[in-house]
Amino acid sequence: MKRFSVLLILVIVLIGIVIVYFWPLIFKKQIREKIPTTEAISASRAAAKGVIESIDKAEISSKVVGLIQKIMAAENENVKKGQTLIILDSKEAEAQIKEAEASVKKAYANYEKDRIDYERLERLYKNNAITLDELEDTERHLKSSGAELMEANARLEYARSLLRNFILKSPIDGVVTKKYLEVGEVAREGIPLLSVANMDNLKVRAELDETDVGKVYVGQGVEVLADAYPGRVYYGKIKKISEDVKRKVIKTYDPIAWMDINSQEITINLDSFEGLKIGMTVDVRFHSDDKAK
Repeated sequence: MKRFSVLLILVIVLIGIVIVYFWPLIFKKQIREKIPTTEAISASRAAAKGVIESIDKAEISSKVVGLIQKIMAAENENVKKGQTLIILDSKEAEAQIKEAEASVKKAYANYEKDRIDYERLERLYKNNAITLDELEDTERHLKSSGAELMEANARLEYARSLLRNFILKSPIDGVVTKKYLEVGEVAREGIPLLSVANMDNLKVRAELDETDVGKVYVGQGVEVLADAYPGRVYYGKIKKISEDVKRKVIKTYDPIAWMDINSQEITINLDSFEGLKIGMTVDVRFHSDDKAK
């Protein structure tokens, strides 16, 4: 009995030591569960995936079908507005021009012949040497040949305008960011051949989940993070919010989120784009308590 009492006392003492030792840890855990963590606070704010894009960009495409003869600029090369970038094989277009020039020459010769005839018959008519019907018949020939000359000239101008489409020029100053086809391949109407972008005029295009649409406004402050620069924060503001909600375009590592949730497009200006490159994917956090200044 005495031995049992001793064991009971030892058990009680042991339980007391355990309670004294672990109670602060349990108490701190309860406090932590009641106090929002930094991650929880961040999660309460709207966030989105974004991509760095150029405000001034252009897709160089052809208006005609043609074999690519020359590409005058490489990827990452600086180009100027009006600079020739691509030359397409224009043999057929040049042949059409020669044919149109020959038609103009022939039509002009016919017109000149009819004009001279009309002027001669007009003099004869004034001297009562021919009838009015004969003069009017010659006048009809002159008008007809004049119309044919105008039509031939129009065809020539059209052929020349087509030839201009075989030389593709840059519409902006910028850098060639993408080359889609190579020399020897066939360019088709409306299919991009090169992409040119102004690297000095950038923006962030973000896609905000439709569930967070009501949490943002134009002028709202944002923070932008890029995986390429861990710990670095870029600051900026919302410049534009699209009116419509549509399917996501920017891919993320979560295919379910990308496929199942619609989004609203947000355009963001940053105070600095230093180090950021076109095409980079970034994380955007929208300030919940930041009003436009």
